[in-house]
Amino acid sequence: MSFMSVSQYAKHAGMSRQALYTWEAKQGFPARVDGKIDQAACDTYLGQFRDSHDPRMKNATGKTTAAKSQPKAGNELVEMSVAEIKRHLGRCTGQAADMDEDERAALAAKAVGLCLSEGPDNPPMTFGGYRLAMNDCPKWEPEIVAGGAFGLSAFDVVCHCREHVLYLVEDEADTYPVIPALLYVLGKDE
Repeated sequence: MSFMSVSQYAKHAGMSRQALYTWEAKQGFPARVDGKIDQAACDTYLGQFRDSHDPRMKNATGKTTAAKSQPKAGNELVEMSVAEIKRHLGRCTGQAADMDEDERAALAAKAVGLCLSEGPDNPPMTFGGYRLAMNDCPKWEPEIVAGGAFGLSAFDVVCHCREHVLYLVEDEADTYPVIPALLYVLGKDE
């Protein structure tokens, strides 16, 4: 992920710091990670409000080159407090409402570091839906988060992922590993 300070990102996006603070206050603007701006997520967010002829769009469409030792943007789990995750999700309402439900389910599992499997339709043993687990091939029942008989719908997967990250930890100051750029898929539709 490429993170920038407020000043760096404002310059990158072709706006003043005050204008950036105004955008940041709007619902849906990506939350900061450790006080830094996620450049790729913010470029994507601002891109939806800019015309393709806007000269500032070149910043959003240009490829970011990460240092060789850094993982690609969007693939890294980052520890965020439950309170930060709740604030982030509060700004993501409706962003994934029109998304393909199966794609949204896959991204929801990835966003919270869970493994999503799809099972065969073979009642009464399995029901042709999804299962969420702590690893790819759970050997023990406690490793299965939900949908042990592959009975979850794509909608159920998103709900279970949201509940898993928000209610697994008792104290809102405790942290949980998430991918901030993908948290929008856990936002409520309305």
